[in-house]
Amino acid sequence: MVSVDDQQSPPLLSEGIPYLSPVSTVPDNEYRRGAVLGLTVAEVFILLLFLLLLVFLGLERSWKNQSAELRVQLKDAQNRLAPFREWEQVIEEFKAPEEIVTLRRQQQAAVQAAQNYRRENEVLRKIVDQGDSGQQEAARLASELRQAEETLQEAQQIADNFKEELRVLRVKGLNPPCWYEPVPDGKGGTREKPHYTLSVGVFDNYMMMMPLEAPLGGAADDNGGTYAAEAERLGLMELSYGVPLEDSQIVQELQPFHSAGKGQRVRTYPCIFWVRVWDKTSPSSKVRWQRAHDQILEGLFGAYTVKEDPWPGPS
Repeated sequence: MVSVDDQQSPPLLSEGIPYLSPVSTVPDNEYRRGAVLGLTVAEVFILLLFLLLLVFLGLERSWKNQSAELRVQLKDAQNRLAPFREWEQVIEEFKAPEEIVTLRRQQQAAVQAAQNYRRENEVLRKIVDQGDSGQQEAARLASELRQAEETLQEAQQIADNFKEELRVLRVKGLNPPCWYEPVPDGKGGTREKPHYTLSVGVFDNYMMMMPLEAPLGGAADDNGGTYAAEAERLGLMELSYGVPLEDSQIVQELQPFHSAGKGQRVRTYPCIFWVRVWDKTSPSSKVRWQRAHDQILEGLFGAYTVKEDPWPGPS
């Protein structure tokens, strides 16, 4: 049996200093202050970074899918441009007469619309080639694509109108009459002899209109009704006949007929009405006659100057 005196005392590193055990004496509650749910701050930060990485990977995949869908739409828009190039070549080849102001403006507008579409299409192509890396770029691409589609639709509408007018010019000639009668042209074919809608007398200080009966029949080759029914629908008999009218009043009353013909509300193609015109001005007022005939009447109608027949209205 070992006595108390025989028990070994703790070794001394130096005199008066006992040996300390290497076991830590830090309390557990102090360690737990630096942890959240059993994880250290560094571990929580790593988990947050991992979650953010997963979120961005999901967003990137969504952006790529959206960009791929937009590329398909862009390819479809480019394919739709192919027919446009065909009629644009027709525009390049066709030389519109100087008299066809409206047609020439439509031609210029169609070419301009095509150029705008090609320019916007090129911008879209560059965006797609570079690749979209964010939702903002994808949204901008979608907006630009919609604008390009609207431009293309506008260009195609102008093209359709231009092609129809071009067809009429080649088949029926320049400014075809709204009311007409097919007659032989002396070359084995036919031409369209215009029917007149009313008579106009040009005087020194005014103009006067006189009515004409609507011609028999109708434009059967254009699926139209009778000329009499068209005259009633257009209000031809409601004009101010047999009274002196100033030039501005003449324009106000006759402008709707010009607009109806050119606006394809009479025939399926733009056309003009024709009137019979008498020069009732004095010898010193021929400038007045030229202005009334060339600028006013021929600006609205096809005008035939009558020389043999007497003026049917009051002088």
